[in-house]
Amino acid sequence: MSIIVSLIINLVLFIGIFVALYLFFSKGAKRINFSTSVKKNIFVLGGYVFILFVSMVIYFMIPDEKYMEVQNKEVNQEGFQLYESLMNKEEVDEKYLASVDDYPLEEKELVIRSKGRSIEYNVLFIKTEELQEEIEVKIYKGQFEINEFDFSDELPLPIVNYTDNIIEVENAPFFEKNIAFMTPEFPFTQFNRERWEEQGSSSASRSPIIYIKIPKDVNVIWDKENIFVDEVK
Repeated sequence: MSIIVSLIINLVLFIGIFVALYLFFSKGAKRINFSTSVKKNIFVLGGYVFILFVSMVIYFMIPDEKYMEVQNKEVNQEGFQLYESLMNKEEVDEKYLASVDDYPLEEKELVIRSKGRSIEYNVLFIKTEELQEEIEVKIYKGQFEINEFDFSDELPLPIVNYTDNIIEVENAPFFEKNIAFMTPEFPFTQFNRERWEEQGSSSASRSPIIYIKIPKDVNVIWDKENIFVDEVK
């Protein structure tokens, strides 16, 4: 059924409801002897029908193609399995990579520290023969979805500071996302039991990943009580 046909059908229904209510209160009110004003009742019910009508029009004006695209969106499995993919030395899509930095390393020891105790990121390191007297630090974006809407690109990144042979990692700035939903069936659920059903929502998230490449002969030290660091082998 096309949008225009559906709009016409529902428009006729709303007009019928309004006319029926008008006739009832204009003719039947005097017979029943309501204490409230007939005009006031008509005004209130007419306003309610108008709100339903506007809601219906907004729903049907939403581009159908865009709406269906959101509903049929596949879950981002690859993004939420990024940690496992890196641990298994699998290739990952470059779109998840947020930054790459190289730092000199003259010592045979690398210290990894956290700034703060509430850790909201993961740290991985891998030893490689490709590097000599330098390290490579990659930051992979965190993942964040609400009702399958992807907001991962809006997430701020953790802050990495490097001094001499010490990497200090700080949590990303606080991020908050507020979204509002208008259920598309609002005008129609007013007249059935679905009106009272709670509209649920779901969210999913994964922490950003700091991936460090170091020379083969470098020893990595970190405080195991304050920060979790894992080696890719």
